[in-house]
Amino acid sequence: MSAVGPGQLRARQRPLLILSIAGVRAASALCLAWPLASLVAASGIGARTQGDRALFEPGGYLLLEVVRLQGPALLAAARGLLPLLGMGLLLSALCNAGLLLGLNQSERIRASELTARALRVAPRLLLLGAGASLLQIVLGLIGAALAGTVPEPLAKPLAATLGQVAVWLAIGILVGAVGGLADVARASLIRHEVPLPQALAHASQLAWRRPALSCFGWLPYAFPLALSFALAARIAEACDVSQAGAWRVALVFVVHQLVIVIAVALRAAWYARALRLTASETLRQS
Repeated sequence: MSAVGPGQLRARQRPLLILSIAGVRAASALCLAWPLASLVAASGIGARTQGDRALFEPGGYLLLEVVRLQGPALLAAARGLLPLLGMGLLLSALCNAGLLLGLNQSERIRASELTARALRVAPRLLLLGAGASLLQIVLGLIGAALAGTVPEPLAKPLAATLGQVAVWLAIGILVGAVGGLADVARASLIRHEVPLPQALAHASQLAWRRPALSCFGWLPYAFPLALSFALAARIAEACDVSQAGAWRVALVFVVHQLVIVIAVALRAAWYARALRLTASETLRQS
C-alpha cells in the first residue's frame, strides 16, 4: 500500500468510505437508543391514542412523568448500557482510524483489510483520545474555578459578567486547541506509522511552526456542522412529530441521518487537511 501525495488528500475522493462510516455510526446509535425506547414503550405510553407522539408535546410534561415512573428501570438500563457505551468508544476510535487510513491510501482498501488495520492502531488512538479528553475536562474545571473567583461588585455587574465571559473564552480556546492538536497527532500517527510519543512530538512541532492551522484548522468545518445541527432542529420543530402523520417521523429520521453523513464528511475533510499538514511539513524538512 502506498500513501497518497499531499496534493491528492481530499475527502471527496472517498464518498463510499464516508457513507460506510456514517452507516456504522447510525447503527451504533440505534443500538444504544433501542433499549431506552423499549422501556418508554413499556410504560403504557403506547396505549394512548396519540401513541408516543405525546412525549414530544411542548413542555415535555408527559416525558418527565415517564421518567418519574420509569426512573429505576431507566437507571438500571443505563447501567446495563455501560458496556455498550465502552463498545461505542472503541467503535468511535475504529471509525476515526478507518477514515484516516482510507484517506491516506492511494489504493482502495477492502473492508476486511481496513478493519484489520484500524484494529491495530485503535489502542493508540483510544489512548490519545482519552488523554485529550481528560485534559479538556481538567481545563473545564479550572475554567469553572476561575470564573467563580471573578468578583461581582454590585455597582458594576456588567464588568463581572464580561470577566467571566473572558475566562470561559480563554478556556474554550485552550480546549479547542487541545482537540485540534490531538487530531493532528492522529494524522501524524497514521501518515508516518510512528509510535504515539513520536506522533505527539510531531504535532507539537507543527503547533510551534503553524499554530493557527494545527490548533484551529478544524474551525472552517465546525461552522457548517453547527449550522446543520441548527437547521435540523428547526426542521424537526416544524415537522412537530407530536401530530399525526407518519411522514413527519420519516422526514425527521431522514434529516437526522443526513446530519450524521454531514458530520462524518466534515470530519473526513478536516482529517484530510491534517494529513496534508503532516505530509507537507515532513516533505519540507527532507
